[in-house]
Amino acid sequence: MKHSIGLAALLLFGCEGSSSGSGGSASGAGGQGGSPVSSTGGQGGMAQTSSSSGGGEGAAGGGAVLSDVHLVGRYDVEATAPRATWSGASALATMMGPSAAVRLSAPAGLWFEIVIDGQSVGRFETSAGEVTYPLADALSRGPHTVEISRRNEGFFGIHEFLGFEPASAIVPSPSPYNVRLEFIGDSLTCGYGIEGASANCSFSGATESAYSSYALVAARELSAAAHLICYSGKGVHQNYGGNTVEMMPELYPRTLTDSPMPVWTPEQFAAQVVVINLGTNDFSAALDESAFVEDYVALLSTARTRHPQAYLLGITWAHWGASKEALVEDAFAGLADSNSGTLRFSIDSADGLGCDYHTNTVTNQKLGLLLANTLQERLGF
Repeated sequence: MKHSIGLAALLLFGCEGSSSGSGGSASGAGGQGGSPVSSTGGQGGMAQTSSSSGGGEGAAGGGAVLSDVHLVGRYDVEATAPRATWSGASALATMMGPSAAVRLSAPAGLWFEIVIDGQSVGRFETSAGEVTYPLADALSRGPHTVEISRRNEGFFGIHEFLGFEPASAIVPSPSPYNVRLEFIGDSLTCGYGIEGASANCSFSGATESAYSSYALVAARELSAAAHLICYSGKGVHQNYGGNTVEMMPELYPRTLTDSPMPVWTPEQFAAQVVVINLGTNDFSAALDESAFVEDYVALLSTARTRHPQAYLLGITWAHWGASKEALVEDAFAGLADSNSGTLRFSIDSADGLGCDYHTNTVTNQKLGLLLANTLQERLGF
């Protein structure tokens, strides 16, 4: 899908704040509802302790290891504070009410979903610098799960997680995740334009939402920690329009989207399933089909090397046409790996579209449930 670079974020539910102050206002009903969000990373100099690789620290939901904060996503934990760029990077903690906030260091214009007790209650937009963002108030007595989930992809910049506040309200908790999923994709996985009113709207930070993408819909359905390694406009053999600068196989090993170092080590997150949803951008221009299949097989081989036990799942799209879908099928046949398969996605025209003819939230909800049901059927999750 086309990667637009007009990033003038809409100031809906915006958070205002000075570079060092406590500021901002967040959308949503304070302290009511909630939505599941995960987090990955380590201590990174934080006073709060955090689990090292979302979902990987023991039996999900009942593991013996307790952590103050559960980070899901590729966090660089060697920095002063855990920092991340990839879509869907999140942080979760159990906190005693009545209120909760989060402190981040980020560029302006980055959007996060606010999740309380497993339900989305709103979102906020970052201001530049270190800012404390209110997440909930007037919470009932007792423990509540508090989460934030990054809605935007890597080219929006790096955010640093500085901790939930007040720190004294955090109650150590076991990992809430049962499954570990990794996604390698393009704008359709990032949630590009997903909340746009129609195909005619232009991309903005406010309309992009990894949280509402099929990937995180499926993750929530499976109580899974999910890493979204996605970038709009990227492909396997070529990017949108035939561009060949930093294609997805080059970006896949990175901890931070726009930096080759540090390299992400797969031991930090041993995925049980790797979903590859690529090809749309490759097919946007004249294509050497045999080279595409060869490069797709190479990407699958890399994923297999990094995750020897994972189930590899390739997504095809009905609107590509049978000949293009067959190229992905050929790649899986060439891999000749019994622990792999494909799944076809399709779009119902009656469900409408998001910005720039991308899928919208209605379609992504359906596709997320399809993916979750397919993994349950094939793997017994």
